[in-house]
Formats: sequence, structure tokens, C-alpha cells
Amino acid sequence: MKVKNKMSEFFLELFSEEIPANLQSAARENLLKDFKNFFEKENIGYKNDSRAFSTPNRLIVYFKNINKEIFKEAEEIKGPNVNAPEKAIEGFIKSNKIEKNNIYKKNTEKGEFYFYKKPSKKIKTVDILTDQIPIILGKLIWKKSMKWGENDLYWGRPLKSILAIFNSKPLKFKFHHLMSSNITYIDKDFEEKKKTFKNFNSYMSYFKNLNVIIDNELRKNKIEKELNKFSQKKKIKNKN
Repeated sequence: MKVKNKMSEFFLELFSEEIPANLQSAARENLLKDFKNFFEKENIGYKNDSRAFSTPNRLIVYFKNINKEIFKEAEEIKGPNVNAPEKAIEGFIKSNKIEKNNIYKKNTEKGEFYFYKKPSKKIKTVDILTDQIPIILGKLIWKKSMKWGENDLYWGRPLKSILAIFNSKPLKFKFHHLMSSNITYIDKDFEEKKKTFKNFNSYMSYFKNLNVIIDNELRKNKIEKELNKFSQKKKIKNKN
């Protein structure tokens, strides 16, 4: 499978009620790993600049410079043996969404089989993401999860919105009771406060201006720095 050199960015934010720190760290690591595995499986190229972040209310994954489309080369699909029951042959035809005149016989080391030549085609990454993201999210493993209301979703804490952007445009898909968009909540206590975003830089800049540190590592470093300053000022020593 070959890829085109047209690139774009993708980021996803999952906004929920406050998630404990230990659940946050596991969720962001697993989600980033799942997306990397997905891109590798689909041969969707991206630069190494991929990150996962979390705050008590937000779980975020970000990928920079993803291929906008992939090119799938022609592929020969092996079917049942020519002596197989007619039902097996019909199943092969149906599963590949083809007509009977599309299959042909071919000798192999193990006998004569039916084959189908799957033609080459271009596939837009946005179409693959729209189709597969709900499946990826559905496989996310939580050490502890909850189900609430009449919804079937089990999540670390009640999930309230999904922000998904690809190529500066909203990536729309349905995940259980939620429809993704390019809008997210600004304040966890005032859910009427929402904002639209087009890209990751504007998202990070906006929250930085609100003194909300999205990057959990930066937040951790800042807390440690402030604690050290306070300890030095009060002449508090760590006995360990």
C-alpha cells in the first residue's frame, strides 16, 4: 500500500466529568497506543509528533501531519476450493460484494481455488477515521468505569462531548449517545459556555490564556516547582 504526500493534523478531545488521576494516565496512554496501532494497520502515515494529554475533564490525542489519503494497490483475494459447496462460493461472492463473473479459477500448490482481483483505489483518511474512531473508543479499557442513566456506554466518568478535528474541519461520527463536532465545553461548571475550534494550536492557545494547562507534564512540572519554592521559603525539608 502506498501513501500520498498530502498531510493534515488530527486531534480528538473527550470531555467528561472529573476523572481520577490514575484513570487519566492509563486512559491517555492506551488511547494513544490504540490510535498508533490503528494508523499502522491501515498504513496511514504520520510524523512522529503524536501526543496524548489529560486534565480532570479532558482526554486528548493529537497527531501532526497525517496522510489525507492512501492508495490501496490491487489485491488478489483467495476464495473457496472449486469443489466447495455452492453455498460457500456464494458466501465468498457476497462477502466481497461482487458478481459471479468477477471470480476466476487458479491452480495453487494446495489445489484449484476461486480468486477475485480486488482493484486498486484511493481512500480518504477522513472516511476511515469517521468509520473507525467509534470502534477505537469502544475498545478503550478502564480500570474502573461506570454506566449512567439510560445510556449503554461504560466510561471512566460520564462522557459529555466529543471534539474531533481533521484537516481544520469537524470530523463527524456517532459514539453511543454523542455526536462529535468542532465544539467543546469551556467551563465544567457552566455547560452553556462552549467554543468552536479549527486546529490544535488555537485550542492550546485559548486554554493557555485561561490559565488551563492542557499538557499534564507541564502541569506536573509547574506544581513540583511551586512546591519546591514553598518548601524552600518555609525551610521544609524532605525526610526521605
